Amino acid sequence: MTIAELTFSLIVNTIDRAGPLRTLLRSLEHQSYPHFEVIVVVGPTRDDTLEMLSEYDGRVRILRCPGANLSQSRNVGLLAAHGDIVAFVDDDAVPGYRWLEQLARLFADETLDATGGAVYLIHPSTPVVQHRIGIASSLAEQVDVRASWLDDIVPPGKGRRWLGRMMGTNMAFRRQRLLEIGGFDEFFEWVYDDTDVASRLSNAGGIVHPAAEAIMYHVPASSRNRVALSYNGKWWIQTKSAIYYCIKNGLAAGDAYRAIALRCLHLAHGHWLWSGQLWRERRLTLCQMWRMRFHEVGSALGGAIHGLVRPRRLIPRPALEAAKLTTGPIQAYQNVDSPQQPVVDPIEGYRPAISMPNAPLRICLLSSAYPPSQVEGVGRHTNLMARGLFACGHAVHVITRGERDQVSFYDGAYVHQIAPRLERYDPYRSFPILYHSLNHSHRAYERVRRLMLNDGVQVVDSPLWQLDGLVTCISRAVPVVLRLQTAVRQIATLQGNRDPDTRLTGEMEAAFVARADYLAPNSRATLQAAQDVYGVSIVEMPYTIVPHGVEPVPDSETRPFDATRRSQDLTVLYVGRLEKRKGILDFLDAIPRVRAKVSYARFIIAGADNSWHDGFQLKTGMDYPTYFSKRYPDAASCVTFTGSVDEGQLRALYQSCDLFVAPSLYESFGLIYLEAMNYAKPVIGCRAGGIPEVVDHGVSGLLVEPEAPLALTEAIVSLLTSPSRLREMGLAGRQRLLDQFTHIHMARSFAQAYRAAIAGFNAESEGRADSEQEHFA
Repeated sequence: MTIAELTFSLIVNTIDRAGPLRTLLRSLEHQSYPHFEVIVVVGPTRDDTLEMLSEYDGRVRILRCPGANLSQSRNVGLLAAHGDIVAFVDDDAVPGYRWLEQLARLFADETLDATGGAVYLIHPSTPVVQHRIGIASSLAEQVDVRASWLDDIVPPGKGRRWLGRMMGTNMAFRRQRLLEIGGFDEFFEWVYDDTDVASRLSNAGGIVHPAAEAIMYHVPASSRNRVALSYNGKWWIQTKSAIYYCIKNGLAAGDAYRAIALRCLHLAHGHWLWSGQLWRERRLTLCQMWRMRFHEVGSALGGAIHGLVRPRRLIPRPALEAAKLTTGPIQAYQNVDSPQQPVVDPIEGYRPAISMPNAPLRICLLSSAYPPSQVEGVGRHTNLMARGLFACGHAVHVITRGERDQVSFYDGAYVHQIAPRLERYDPYRSFPILYHSLNHSHRAYERVRRLMLNDGVQVVDSPLWQLDGLVTCISRAVPVVLRLQTAVRQIATLQGNRDPDTRLTGEMEAAFVARADYLAPNSRATLQAAQDVYGVSIVEMPYTIVPHGVEPVPDSETRPFDATRRSQDLTVLYVGRLEKRKGILDFLDAIPRVRAKVSYARFIIAGADNSWHDGFQLKTGMDYPTYFSKRYPDAASCVTFTGSVDEGQLRALYQSCDLFVAPSLYESFGLIYLEAMNYAKPVIGCRAGGIPEVVDHGVSGLLVEPEAPLALTEAIVSLLTSPSRLREMGLAGRQRLLDQFTHIHMARSFAQAYRAAIAGFNAESEGRADSEQEHFA
């Protein structure tokens, strides 16, 4: 049977989870493999699950299970299935775009009887890899996460028989083979049902081989047995199931009675000790601890008795025989509207449909730094892009650096953190900037390939800064759109930096610019700078200028200047790294001059000191705050250096200031000006780079020449002494942002650029294929 001929029955078992179930059903609209039916087995639910399912009349088969028993519910779905393959997915999970397509490819091997892919817990509070190529023993010992089948090739436990196992939220079986072994053992009312069925199928001669990919994204929801993402649960059910599993499967595997008994005692004793630990940590009261222990003892005895003297509770033979003869077409789930549906938020739930003229895109954004763990200019811009693209209905994945490999869903995007590995590019070890950038770029490329495999990513967006997408671009595996902004070669030119590491990194940037499929400069100034610095021909390269955008705060959070208030303690805010390129020296020089004319002005400088990297500390022996206090001691009392601030602190600073000043010598665009305008604050910048494209001189703020502290002083004083202009310019800036610079404006422009890049890449690929055919002909 070919891949395209395989049909699937997706079985979803649910009780009291209408919200997560709706999210799952919406996500299934986008499966790349269309040949599947959906069977929802509803237990004794008390919420509006059945009412919600009425929206899917004619698309979803709805069955009822009389008890709150997961294995029984799975068997109900199995007996009703029509597909060649039965796949089980939890109601609180969302599959990758190519989940079924990959399972179909695996089942094209007719010797395979069962498989299942990796499971990522993606809640931002506890992101973790839950399952990947798991194995389990006949004594209920488990290794859930392995890098490959070669990991733990000699398993660490004592059980005699080890086998591959799948996690219940992502497992699939040939329907006939699962029926042949009697389906699921209904003694397992909650856990170990997945491990037990894999064990019995393997013992019956079946091939059970879990896969590394075929991704499932999991957002655990609370149930009658546990409170999600907490220790609070009926864990004695787990003890009962584990002991029953040990006895049934341990005896079948030939494990010694002593080994089985010791393992059962270990399982029961472990939860006994755990309850005491929870009491000592004050997470359980004394009464709750003993209640838990009472249930543990009763459950352990129940599991042992049923395991020793009771037969398995499998599907009765008459029902099995009837199910084996079940034939007929599946009831297709997807319809003509499915491709146009916007993507879902797996954490907060499905969002109402929005009008989409085209099918949603599947986009991968690269950014070495990304909120909330790392906050800086490129990362914040990428985060705003992700939020805007998601709001427009697109699927967004972000690849960023992290301490370990994990996936979470944050602000509209699946955020894939990848741990650093320094295992390639040895010839560049003596050039640390380039060496670390290339290694991270290669790791990002490896994750991009996996996202193409699992989530059907169509386009990759990379900033030029830190070369995140260079290796992906050179691979020609997927179109790469390059965001142009100030990067190493341009900064080195401004700072007069000529060290070899910087020079080589600049060469790599030039190669990246030349090889990109599409350019997305944030301003005309940036595009011109790319031509001047990297030798890019504007005429020859496809590009779209995409100005930055921010998410507008509610009107209630804006703080336009109150022109009727008394002119006391006016606050001037600077945000940005403390370095020469950001104009910090000009600002520091202007402060005492402003104070001489506006004695009630105070200044807040927010940003990390970068005096070492820009050479200032080497030249003067001081960082910028120390330099200011020594050079201008009389003005030191009116200036506050905050250092780095988080998003909440930054928001409060924007709200509380009266005037925003950032006299950068060059900005490719200047996101900080938009952020200040968002709160109805007038801004002062320089006529440099893309800043004049953001700040409307005389309307939303003022522009001065770079490296002109006297002109900067005059501009600051002119606004601080004119309350009406402070208010009018602030309100004008807010309106300018709403009209031109929101994250939705930005996202729609990026989406157009992505579609153009995809079309150009596909045309180029077809041209190469035609050329190769002509060559061989």
